[in-house]
Order: sequence, then structure tokens, then C-alpha cells
Amino acid sequence: MARDLLFEIGTEELPWGAVQDGRRQLAENAAALLSRDRLNHGDIIVYSTPRRLTLLVRGLDERQEDMETEVRGPSREAAYDASGNATRAAEGFARSRGLQVGDLEIRATEKGDFVFAVVREEGKPAGEVLPGVLEELIGSFSFRKSMRWGDGEFRFARPVRWLLALFGDEMVDLSLEGMRSGRITRGHRFLSPGEVEVAETGTYLETLRANHVLADEEERRRVIVSGIEEAVSGKGLRAVPAADTLYEVVDLVEYPHVIVGSFDERFLELPREVLETAMQEHQRYFPVEDESGELAAAFLVVHNGDRAREEIIRRGNERVLRARLEDAAFFYGEDVRVSLEDRLQDLKDVVWQAKLGSMYDKCQRLRELCADICSRAHVDTEIEEMAKRAALLCKADLVTSMVTEFPSLQGVMGRIYALAEGEKKETAEAIEEHYLPRFSGDARPETWTGNVLSLAEKADNLAGCFGAGLAPTGSEDPYALRRQAQAVMPILVDAAMHLDFAAVLEEAASRLGFSDPRGVAEEVAEFCRQRWRQALISEGFDYDLVAAVLPLAPHDPYDARLRLEVISKARSRGKLQKAYTGFERCYNLSRKVEEASLDEGLLQEEAERNLYSRMVWAQQPFRDHLDAGEHDAALGMLLELAPDVDRFFDTIFVMGEDERLRDNRLALLSEVAGLFLEFADFTQVVTEAG
Repeated sequence: MARDLLFEIGTEELPWGAVQDGRRQLAENAAALLSRDRLNHGDIIVYSTPRRLTLLVRGLDERQEDMETEVRGPSREAAYDASGNATRAAEGFARSRGLQVGDLEIRATEKGDFVFAVVREEGKPAGEVLPGVLEELIGSFSFRKSMRWGDGEFRFARPVRWLLALFGDEMVDLSLEGMRSGRITRGHRFLSPGEVEVAETGTYLETLRANHVLADEEERRRVIVSGIEEAVSGKGLRAVPAADTLYEVVDLVEYPHVIVGSFDERFLELPREVLETAMQEHQRYFPVEDESGELAAAFLVVHNGDRAREEIIRRGNERVLRARLEDAAFFYGEDVRVSLEDRLQDLKDVVWQAKLGSMYDKCQRLRELCADICSRAHVDTEIEEMAKRAALLCKADLVTSMVTEFPSLQGVMGRIYALAEGEKKETAEAIEEHYLPRFSGDARPETWTGNVLSLAEKADNLAGCFGAGLAPTGSEDPYALRRQAQAVMPILVDAAMHLDFAAVLEEAASRLGFSDPRGVAEEVAEFCRQRWRQALISEGFDYDLVAAVLPLAPHDPYDARLRLEVISKARSRGKLQKAYTGFERCYNLSRKVEEASLDEGLLQEEAERNLYSRMVWAQQPFRDHLDAGEHDAALGMLLELAPDVDRFFDTIFVMGEDERLRDNRLALLSEVAGLFLEFADFTQVVTEAG
């Protein structure tokens, strides 16, 4: 027999982040504890609102599973004397396990015969076990910020005010800080104040719904989305997509209702990004645009109050937003009076990192790194000049009033102010793009100038932090170095930019004044390479082919990616095996000789002369194809060597008695294998047969 378990932790209003963290931990921790205590069950469902975290376990068995454990005791010689009588060792072992000597069993093991105690523990009724499980569960949460209240020592994200625990229609009795569980929950704080009784687990959601609480966050999400559509319907407006805002708002309300507010049209003169940030990040409002896609002087707010008080709620939110926008308008007006270039001196007082100097110092390094990148990547002069200009100005917005008030607008305001000052469009865009990507899945730079400055920024950050001993450790990564390292190779691939990034890293480390810039560069290059390795495998490339091109990655990631695509395509078409077999036969023999020189005059057999001729014929065109980025053609030339390699091994015994002929043939095979290794590290390739 099985019943559903319902456990609700009622609290004061939780922050939205605590609701989401609590929801995840409640499911994970409950599953672990029930498994540990041998309580089989069906699905685990978690509900939540700002005032509750609720666990629903479907089909929980009414008894624990029985448990049988085997414990090895002393050897048979120690447990029984020559007459077969039990010794004190056997008696003590049996007594320690709650058994009689006659219950012990003798079993053969690799180390001889030993006595074993088989202890059978009968499962207890779930009703006896659950109080302890739930008490342990409520103490298992770990929030980023927690608090104590009253005289107790228990900590939670917010004070716990009630506990509801039902197993089917029966209460589960447990206590927390002197508070006992029951079948009582609470409805909406204003629309349905007071206590509400839940008859049994199956009526929980409906009971709360009748008391103006939607405990299922997915239901709240649907109600909010539907409410947004209804609120703008027929008004010629549409809500601006804001996934992050919706993600947060769902866990800020228990009974959502959407209303439309408005603000003075004069604020539309502010940059759109400022208005959206003020609404979304600070107030959790949804901006609204008109049918032409222009921002409208309106917003949507999801409130948790009484529909009858809608007008009061609207006016209150409009008043709050007006104050926000007044501040923003003041900051913007003050900021545009001072140019970005005139703010550079202020950056001397902004510390980037205590060991690595100021933001002013950083801008000077970025300017030089942009020049270095452009030189190595053969970027034209116009882009280099724009990148250097953007590098000089890219941190200046950090000391503006707007970014001080809205930190998430760093880079964005730099672009806006640069355009207002008459800077070139691509220079201004690079100021914003050099921070990209800001998070996993974020966009990467789209302009060449933005790519150059973004790479310079990441090289400086990575080399600086690694050289200063600030490399990520475990889960700690305060400078987001993993994200930046993972972005480097894709940026180069997107831009189709041939660049020796390892050399850029060494240049960055040198400009930072480290004593071993090459060592720093090698450590960072390996860090970047491993991040890219995982990304490529996640993208669907075979792990062995990724390993084959990865040594090229720090020195030319774009070229490495092109080679990876070519050998992946060759494998999918069944051609790679042919190339690999030829390489493997040459490599396995030739690696046995450390050094040998090839003498054409010693090539006596037709098969070895043909292989030599084909190799000599292929070398220069093969390398020309590689230099031109024609990787399909280059691999095709290696494939054309395969028949001559096969004929060579079919007719020639390489390891003959004549030492000169043997070494010469090994030298030939070494050169053939070396040609393959110029394309990729074929030693990493796993054969289809393997």
C-alpha cells in the first residue's frame, strides 16, 4: 500500500532567489533522505510561493523496505576450536550483532573460511520514520543568506511560521523550535488571511486556490503570460520580451494580476536601454512598445494585491517609477556634459585588481594589445585605429553617474555616450561588445573592432589573473575566467580570424610585468584549450577528433576548427579510416627509430620508389592547400597516398637485415607519417574497429 506525502514549510516572504534555491534543494534532499531510509515512492513534486515551500511525494510506501546486511567476523579457526565448539571470539561476535552462535554462517572467501552474521532488519511503518525524515529535511537547506529569529538557533532564509505534514489524510507529527506540525496552511496574506485546514493531500492545491494562492509556479507563469496579453489587448501595444523579469516575478507573487501603468512621455527622450533597465531590473516591470517597435510611455506590473484596489496600486507604481526616471534623466544630463576622454584621468582612482593596477593602466595595455592583435591577424589600418580608440575609452563609463546607479549598463552607456560625442559607429559598438559574452549563451561581438577589443580584454584579464595567482579554484571563479576562456576560441572562429592567441597571451603577460610571461601564457593557453575541448564535444564532435586538432587551438583556433570539420566530415563519409590506416602503418614502424635521414639512392624496390615519388609530389601542394585554408583538398592529398602506402607494405619487408636499407625505409615512413601530422595529430584518432 502507498499514500501521498505532503509537507509544507510556511514562512515569512522569501526573496525570489531563496524560493528558487529552496525549490531545488527540497526536491534533491527529499529524494536522498527517502532513499537512505528505504522508503520507496513515485514522483516527487515541489510547489512554492514567496510564503511556502511544499513537497508532494506520490505513492510513498507505508512501510520501509526490509534490510538484510552481512557482516564478516573472525576466521573459522579463531571462531571454533578443534572439536568444533564455539570460542569466545565467536560468542562475542554473535552477541555484538544480536544473534546466537548457532545463527552464524561459515563462508569461503579469497582469504579462507570466515564466519558471517546475517542481520535482518524488518522495515518500520512509514508513520514512525517520517517525522525524523522531515525534521532532518527542514534542517538540510543551505541558503546564500539565512537568519535566526526568536531565541532559537535554527536558521532559514526567513522565519518559519507553520508546518503542514500529511501522509494521505493522517497528520505527521514533528516539531521545530517548539512549533508543531498539523494540517493547517495559510491563504493569501491580504485576500484570505487566517488559517486554512487541508483535509488530505489531494485537496491541497484546490484548497489554496480557493484562498487566493496559486502554489504551482507553472500555473502562476501561465496566469502572468495570459494577463500580459489581456492587459495590452486592443491598445496597440505589446510587451517587450523579458525572460529574466518573468523568471523573477513568478516567485514574487502568490496570486498574480497584471495592470498597465504609464509615465510622462518626456522620459522617452532617454536612451531605451536606460528606461528598460530602470523598469526591469529595479522594479520588475515589463516595458511596452507600440506597433512600430518604439518604446511606449507605459509599463506592465504584476501585483499580488486586490483587483478592487487596482487604481491605487497603479498610481503607487507610477509614482515609484517616476522617481526612478527623474533620477535617470538627471544622471544622463550630467554625464553628457563631460566627454569619455575627459574622464580617463578619473580611472586612475578605479582599481581593477589590487595586484594589477587601475582601470587607467588597463586601458593603456588594451590599446597596445589591440595593435598587437591587429598586426598578428593582418587586420587593416582603419580597424586597428578604431580598436585602439575604443580600447582607450572602453572603461570611461565606469565613472559616469548612470553606470554608478545602473552597473549592468557598463559598456552600453559607453556606446551611447561615444555616439553622442561623434565617435565612429564601430568604435562605439566595440566599447559595448568588448564585454561580450557576459554570461553563458550570451551573444558574441559582431564587429571586427569589437572582436579585436574583446580578445584584448580577455587576454589581459586571463594573463593578469593567472600571473597574479588568481586562477579559478574549485567552484570559486570571482573574475569569471572560465567564461572568458571558453569565449576566446569561438570569437576567433566566428570572426574567421587567424591569430596566434598564445602569442597574444605572452604579450599580455609581458606588459603586466610578470617575470615568466611565456609560462603564464602556456598555463592560460591550456586553460582555454580545455574549455574549448568540452564545448566542441558538447557541440557533437567526436572526442578523439577534437583531441587530434586541439594542439593547434591556441596558435590558430579558426584553422583548428576548419580541420576538425573536415576530418569529421571525412569520418561521416567513411573516408577517414582509409587515411588513418595509412598513417598508422607508417607511424608505428617509424617511431622505433629516433633519427634517420632519407637517401633517395637507397630506394631499390618499385613500391618504395613510388611511395617516395607520390610523397614528394604531394608535399608542396599539400602545404599550399593548408596555407590557403583548403583543408578538404589537403586531406584529399593524404588520402591519395593511401594506395601507395598499402602497396609498400604488401611488397616490402621493412625490418630486413641490411641496416642501411632498413633505416632508409624507416626514414621514408617517418616523412610520410609527418605529412599526416602536419594536418592533425592522428595518433589521437580512434579507429572504427577500435
